[in-house]
Amino acid sequence: MISIIIPCYNSELFIHRALDSVLKQTWTDWELILVNNNSTDKTLSLLEAFKADHPAHRIHVFTETRKGAPAARNRGIKEASGTWVQFLDADDEILPEKLSGQLALAGEQNASIVVSPYQKLGVREKNFFSYTRALYNTDAWSALIFSQMGITSSNLFKREMLLQVDGWNETLIASQEYDLMFRILQLGAVVAFDNRVLTKVHVGAWESVSRSKSGDKARKILDSRISLRLRIKEYLENKGMLTEERLYLINKFIYETLIRNYRFYPDDVLDILGKIDLKLKPKDRLKGFYFMQKMDLKRFLIKCNLIK
Repeated sequence: MISIIIPCYNSELFIHRALDSVLKQTWTDWELILVNNNSTDKTLSLLEAFKADHPAHRIHVFTETRKGAPAARNRGIKEASGTWVQFLDADDEILPEKLSGQLALAGEQNASIVVSPYQKLGVREKNFFSYTRALYNTDAWSALIFSQMGITSSNLFKREMLLQVDGWNETLIASQEYDLMFRILQLGAVVAFDNRVLTKVHVGAWESVSRSKSGDKARKILDSRISLRLRIKEYLENKGMLTEERLYLINKFIYETLIRNYRFYPDDVLDILGKIDLKLKPKDRLKGFYFMQKMDLKRFLIKCNLIK
């Protein structure tokens, strides 16, 4: 059986989409665990109504008062009965063949995690956008390093592995699923790569449990992403597994993450760059230098009221 765990925070406007995607699954041996997480709208009443309309053994509703998606997911793991766990954010959806296909793949490869790409879509500044985040499917560690190992809703986990690593780290504010997979990989877990796009991640004006946005968290999010890669680097180095490619990807990921944030937090980025020795190819540094110079020029022109 597969336990599908959905953390729900103020999701009355879109939870129906996630629920419908569960009901449409071709794999029918599942239970749905809905965890209300401090909602202030009608989310809880909607969950209770949904439960009342379906067989009691299929739908379970719980309330978790500890804040955040990781806490809600950990409550779901505790309550789950399935051999496998599908995490699903309340504003996302999975395509009908996801569970059946990934379960078959896991069986074929004796895997404890199945990872897959996902489609991200929504509206940004009144313009619709859609793109697919592919997998880095030649090496699990490289995929982990470069954030190309799926996302929360696109992956499938063996519950036994989740229990062995004590579930989600509730203190993190970013990279929670990659921290989770890092700890699972340390157990020697086999990863199966499913290259089908079976998950849609919707981006909107709402705040889900896992996607609350706050400007004062930006530096902590940045530090969290970099810290995880440095921990991965240390682990691989200690185990004699730090290949030249993996080291390059770690440095490249950190550098590109910092450069992308330079427009918003130039002082923080320069501070971090001054403390980390990143061995990169000249073309990588040149691209970063060009981008920072462009952002510096833009800030200067705005300051002089020459552009908006």
